[in-house]
Amino acid sequence: MLKFFEYCFYRIAYSKYYQRVDKKEPYIWAWNGISFSQTCNVLTFITLYHIIKGIEYDFVIVGISIYVTIYFLNIFVFLPIRKYKEMGKWKKDEKYRTLKGWGVFLYILLSMLVFGFVFFALY
Repeated sequence: MLKFFEYCFYRIAYSKYYQRVDKKEPYIWAWNGISFSQTCNVLTFITLYHIIKGIEYDFVIVGISIYVTIYFLNIFVFLPIRKYKEMGKWKKDEKYRTLKGWGVFLYILLSMLVFGFVFFALY
């Protein structure tokens, strides 16, 4: 599972858009993107649990605390710059690059959409 998030991190950090926006540290954008999508996934399950149990919770406090926790955990996973540099190994060996890029984009988009649907439609 960690390989999937490493690949998502690599795709975001090495995307042409973020290479143009921030030439020195594009991996910060990748941390934010991965952390946000993981937070949406966790909050989806928490919201579903609370809907099933009929318990209310403070979304803002729970959401911010989960995001900060996941963000710092991701920093420890992806912090070493050499790890960011090592991810370039996928660049030369990658097949179906465009299809996999769309897969990463869809993962992030669907994470947000599913959470939005669960939170706003059911809660």
